[in-house]
Amino acid sequence: MKFFSHPDKELILHLREVYEINKDKVDKDLREYYRIISYCHDFGKFTSYFQRYLKTKKRGKYTDHGFISALFAAFCAFKEYGEDNIVLLIYSIVLHHHGDLENASKDLPSSISGLLENDYRLLEKIEIAQYQINDMIKNKNYIKEEYRKIDFDIYVDEFLDSDITFILKKLKKLSFLMEKSPTEKNYFVHQILYSSLISADKLSASQIDIPTEKYAQYECLDRVRLKIIGNSFSTINEIRREIFYKVQKSIERDYKKSRFFTITAPTGTGKTYTGFFAALKLRELLGGNRRIIYCLPFTSIIDQNYDVLYDLHNEIEEFKEESSRFLIKHHSLSNVEYKSEEYEYDNLDSELLIENWSSGIIVTTFVQLLETLISCRNRMLKKLINLKGSILILDEIQAIDISFLPLVDYVLRKSSEYFNLHIIMMTATKPYILNEAIELLDDCTKYFSIFNRTKLIINPNNIKLEEFIMEFKNNIEDKSYLIVCNTISSSLKVYNSLKDLKRKIYYLSTNLLPIHRKRMISEIKECLDKKEKIILVSTQVVEAGVNFDFDIAIRDIGPIDSIIQCAGRCNRNGNKDLGNVKVYSLIDDDKDRDGFGFSKYVYGIPAIRITKEILGKESIEEKEYYNIVSEYFKRMQDNKSKDKSMFFKNSILSLNFSNEDNNKIPIYKFSLIENNLGYFDVLLLYDDIVEDAFDKYCKLRNEKDYYERRRQYLKIKNILKDYTLSLPIKYNNIFEEKFGFYILPRHGIKDYYDEKTGFIRDAKSFDIF
Repeated sequence: MKFFSHPDKELILHLREVYEINKDKVDKDLREYYRIISYCHDFGKFTSYFQRYLKTKKRGKYTDHGFISALFAAFCAFKEYGEDNIVLLIYSIVLHHHGDLENASKDLPSSISGLLENDYRLLEKIEIAQYQINDMIKNKNYIKEEYRKIDFDIYVDEFLDSDITFILKKLKKLSFLMEKSPTEKNYFVHQILYSSLISADKLSASQIDIPTEKYAQYECLDRVRLKIIGNSFSTINEIRREIFYKVQKSIERDYKKSRFFTITAPTGTGKTYTGFFAALKLRELLGGNRRIIYCLPFTSIIDQNYDVLYDLHNEIEEFKEESSRFLIKHHSLSNVEYKSEEYEYDNLDSELLIENWSSGIIVTTFVQLLETLISCRNRMLKKLINLKGSILILDEIQAIDISFLPLVDYVLRKSSEYFNLHIIMMTATKPYILNEAIELLDDCTKYFSIFNRTKLIINPNNIKLEEFIMEFKNNIEDKSYLIVCNTISSSLKVYNSLKDLKRKIYYLSTNLLPIHRKRMISEIKECLDKKEKIILVSTQVVEAGVNFDFDIAIRDIGPIDSIIQCAGRCNRNGNKDLGNVKVYSLIDDDKDRDGFGFSKYVYGIPAIRITKEILGKESIEEKEYYNIVSEYFKRMQDNKSKDKSMFFKNSILSLNFSNEDNNKIPIYKFSLIENNLGYFDVLLLYDDIVEDAFDKYCKLRNEKDYYERRRQYLKIKNILKDYTLSLPIKYNNIFEEKFGFYILPRHGIKDYYDEKTGFIRDAKSFDIF
């Protein structure tokens, strides 16, 4: 009798494949655990109920296989290891391999003494499992014969004759003991074994050809780098060369001394090349094909860093046909395409490979990295196994919420220990994590004195928005201006007050559709390249890695690091006289009694108060930025509560994925991106492109096959995102709801959307960004 795991795939072949795919990636001391997990995870598919489901596609309560498979895995583990913590971890991993992780205790008796009446949910599962066992007993000889093919038939007979409740009682005892003595090892072992299983399970089920990663050598890429940068001998390029070679020399000298390194240098000093080649050199020195994972804070700056690395590889002949095996980018907005000459992958296969990080170099976000290291989500955890042994580049780590830094510090340290990671942090200020990291740029502070391109000019007094606008109009010069406001409402008011000036004026914020923001950024760059004296009114969105270069920047007060980011959009290449960055404290009107104006709606009062205290002078030159930013982060770190980090750390120690009792914050609550409460997403049917995409989305509801539905959705996903805005919930009555979307039909566009300024909203609202 033949048993199948998926249509056209024999079950025993699937079990063997799952083990073989990742067995060499799992540490030797965990490999036998992984063998049990692999061979047991689909044990529940050896029922006539599941085999019938594969043919009819009709589910029933006896087709679910997670619980019975987890019991079998636990039984085998008890036989091999006795009452060891690993048994409970194995039970949890197999139990949740088709969904997100939850606390194993949800599927254990509520009392250590055994089942109670209030365990009705578990009692129902036990009853179903017993039916499944009775069904398997009828085919016991066939099942044993199948397992004999992988030398794993020893416990089949004994399990089918066992008492399920006794297994659960023993697991409950283990759970009780683990709660008494929590340890981070349980978490990191659990996560890597879970990742190994779900990654291999999906790859085997997909029946795709699994590509091997490819790695270009340091010398080859360095030749291309030298060709790209050419022989320009400007002062700034000389400094970039000096920094580059100092860092390469330092990594050769110090690579054995630590797993943690920093490169501290001002913006504009070529950190992308410097950091990437430091990682290449480290990989060469350590030996082996280690992935390089380049992490950035924002999706908006991934493309430009990815393009730099793509250009470095583009002269490699093999790269042209096999680019994805060398290099991929992965974030929520990236295109789903995996390029390989050897195999042809559709978008569903490509999504699986990209989400598994099946490449030699990955350019990604902090969200993708940290919400994999601290996670209960099946989709995020697939790639954890491919993090092992990697070299991480963390670019601008200070962009992470300060309240999370103690947690990030803890997780990176432990991940480095358990997963053999090496980490290079790049920043313009020393981060308050991994404090013992070795600095790769000797005398790094001197470069902040050399790079003296801008100065902050601080207006210490509050000024009403109308007065600021009048002052600007009266003092405007024949220069290009960037004006950064803290709220959409204030930015729109400034733009509308200036748009009649006799020069080009642009507006940029998340009030514009992403498709229009991209177009606007390209047009602004083109104007600046032509030295046109344009004015751009924006919100903080311009600070997220957009490479503009204005003569003068003006910013409503914000945290010091945001002000410095804004300064990086002024005299960026040092080709002009000292660029002025004027800092104002804009308020709405005289009723703004606390004196913190528009800034408090975005950043809160403590951050602005500390900023105002540090910015005590009338002017501060760039050579002083390093010190003031360091002082800001130190004071903010001391001021910020560390409770959030401590709660999550406790949940890691106790394997608390889902339990919120007793003021606990479970792991599933962790997110680097704060949920924008009071906001909702709306799809604007602005043109034929998005109308066609939305029409296809609506028709997908009729597609019964999940995989085909997903395949078609991936074709239109990014179009829908390009035409989506996040708006305050108070506007939701304007839009109609259809198939899970709030939409603005084509005929309503002219009333509620302007291509130059975006959504037309109430001028009195203080909407963030």
